[in-house]
Amino acid sequence: MRSGFSSCLVAGLLVAGSSGAHATTTSSDSISSETGSGAADGATTASYYPTPGQPLVTPESQELTTTVEKAAGDIRVATLHAQIRGASSAEVLEELHGGMHPQARVLAETVQVNAPDVLVLTGLSYDEHQQIATTVNDEYLSRGQNGQTGIKYSHVYTAPTNSGIDSGADLDGDGRIGGPADALGYGRYAGERGMAVFSTYPIAEDEVRTFQEFLWQDMPENSMPADEFSDLEKSVLPLPSTSLWDIPVEVPGEADHVHVVATDLNGPPGPTTPDVARSEDQRRMVAEFVSGASWYLYDDEGAYGGLESGTPFVVAGSLADAQELQTWPNRQVPELASLLDDGTIQDPGPEAITDEPLPQRRDAAADPQATHGLTGGDAVRSSYVLPAAALDVDSSGVFWPAEGEFGFNLVDPADPDSPVGRLVWLDIAGS
Repeated sequence: MRSGFSSCLVAGLLVAGSSGAHATTTSSDSISSETGSGAADGATTASYYPTPGQPLVTPESQELTTTVEKAAGDIRVATLHAQIRGASSAEVLEELHGGMHPQARVLAETVQVNAPDVLVLTGLSYDEHQQIATTVNDEYLSRGQNGQTGIKYSHVYTAPTNSGIDSGADLDGDGRIGGPADALGYGRYAGERGMAVFSTYPIAEDEVRTFQEFLWQDMPENSMPADEFSDLEKSVLPLPSTSLWDIPVEVPGEADHVHVVATDLNGPPGPTTPDVARSEDQRRMVAEFVSGASWYLYDDEGAYGGLESGTPFVVAGSLADAQELQTWPNRQVPELASLLDDGTIQDPGPEAITDEPLPQRRDAAADPQATHGLTGGDAVRSSYVLPAAALDVDSSGVFWPAEGEFGFNLVDPADPDSPVGRLVWLDIAGS
C-alpha cells in the first residue's frame, strides 16, 4: 500500500486544486465547495496587511525557524482548535464579514505559516447555510495576513454538530428542561461548537459519512452510568458530543482515498461522571471505527460499519475536552489507550518546534506535546493528528514558538486574539 499511496501523492500535488470554479451542495445539512485553486498554485500574494496589533513584515524579512518546510510530494494534515464563537451563529457570521475579525486573522496567519494541505478546524461555530466556514476560507485563509501567503482551499466541508441542539429532556438533572447542559452536546445555541475541513485536494463528497445521531445506548458494553438517565433521555442522547465525520480525500491516480476522520469532544464546565464516561466512549468509537471493529455503528444515513482493513486514514481533531482536562488528576491528558492499543493507529508524538530548549522557557512545566493552555499557565495535549499505522510519516510538530522566536505573537497566551489551541500537524511521506 505504501508504494501505491506514495506515487499517488506525488501526482496529486501536481494537480491539486485544478477543478473549475463552482460550488456544489451535497445536502441541505452539509456543504462541499470548490472555489478556486489550491495552495500550490492559487495562493493570494497581491493583498496582505498586518494582523491587528502587529507590525507589517515582508516574507523576505522572516526567518521561519519555528516551522518545518514540507518535503516535495508529502501531504500535510493539521488540526487547530479555534473557538471562534459568539452569542449566536448569526453574530459570529456578522463579525466575520469584511475580513477584519482579529481572532480569525490570527488563526489564518497561523495556518498560512504552517501551510497544511488539509486542515481540520474545530471550535468554529456552524450555521445552517454554511456561510461561516465559507467566509473563513474566502476572507481570511485565502487572504495573506501580515505578509504571509494566502491559501485558497478549493474544497470545504462542514455539517451540523450536536452542540447546542435542544434535547427536550432534563439531561443534567437540575429539574428544568432547557439550557446549555440539556443540549445534545453542550452549547448555548445550535452549532456553537462546530467543525470544518479545508482541503486543497478534492473531497469525495458522495462518500462522506457523518455519525451525529448515533445513540450512546446503542454502543455495546458502553460506559453510560447505570440509573443516570431515564428511558426517554437514553432514546435521544447521542454518543458524539459534536459529531464524527469520515471524509475521503481524493488523491488523483490512486483508488484508495485518504480518509480524514474528524471529531471534537465537547463537555460542560466541570464534567461529572457521565461526561467523562461519554468522552471515553467517544474515543473508543473512533478507535473501533478506524480498526474495523465498529460493526454496531450506524451513520446518519443508516449504513453500518467502519473503515475497511488497510484503508489509509488520519484521525484529526480534539480527542480530549479542555474541561475534562481541567479536572483530570494532575491535569494530565488521559491516556488514549483505546485508540492506540490495537496497533491500527500510530502516534508520531509531535512536539513543539522551537529553537529555545523547552526547559529554559518560562512555560517549562508544560508538556512539549501540549496543544491547549489551561488556567494557571499549565498546558495539556487535547488536539491530535493520528495516522494509520501503515502510513509513513516524514515529520510532525506543534506550532509553539518561544517568546522572541518567529510566530510567538500568534501563540502568546497574553494576547486575547491568539487561538485557544495550538496547531498540530504531520507530513505523510510521498516518496
